[in-house]
Amino acid sequence: MKYKNKRSSNMGKIIVLTVGLLAIIGIILVFSYTPEPDKENVKTLNMEGQPTIGEKNAKVQIVEMGDIMCPACKVWSLQYFPVIKEKYIDTGKANFSFTNVLFHEEPSKIGAQAFEAVYELYPDYFWDYVHNLYQAQPETSNHDEVWVNQDVVVDVAGKTIPNFNKDEFNAKMNSREVLDQISKDDSLVKEVGLKLTPGIFINGVELTDPFDMDKINELIEEGLK
Repeated sequence: MKYKNKRSSNMGKIIVLTVGLLAIIGIILVFSYTPEPDKENVKTLNMEGQPTIGEKNAKVQIVEMGDIMCPACKVWSLQYFPVIKEKYIDTGKANFSFTNVLFHEEPSKIGAQAFEAVYELYPDYFWDYVHNLYQAQPETSNHDEVWVNQDVVVDVAGKTIPNFNKDEFNAKMNSREVLDQISKDDSLVKEVGLKLTPGIFINGVELTDPFDMDKINELIEEGLK
């Protein structure tokens, strides 16, 4: 009888451990699951006046909605954008537009003003400036750490743009045309109901996971057919 009780006890432990393991696996699957992009919910994105690179009449339109304060946007801009640019934009298969997101209010707005000022005054250096300003984001930055300010955006501009005019740049940042463009960006972001950054759209379809390169390639290739 003792042996049988011990055997039953061991079996009970095995059952408990198995159930616990299955529960853990289930939790992992739930939290790692990323739903498919909603291809039926296509957004109409008017990128007129927005910084755009690539063939104007390309079959594929890629839009990034980014916030300079967003660490994930930094990763996307520095690691994913160059790959997409080389494969699809430089080859004339897609064009790419950028829209400012103001999720972090004043710091985001300063970054957006700087982006727009560079685009207005030095359009040939816009994408270099975006890259370099994201590079200036601290490696340990989180969403709440304020690092963007006037001195930073001016310093990065001066290091990026030959013959940079600081006074002209500061004036342009606060100009009506730049402020109007930022307001237009903000309205577009709210119109599409963006919740997280970076928001990546391919022919109007929003990526549920902007870091899923396989899905990015899939949607672009579908658009090229």
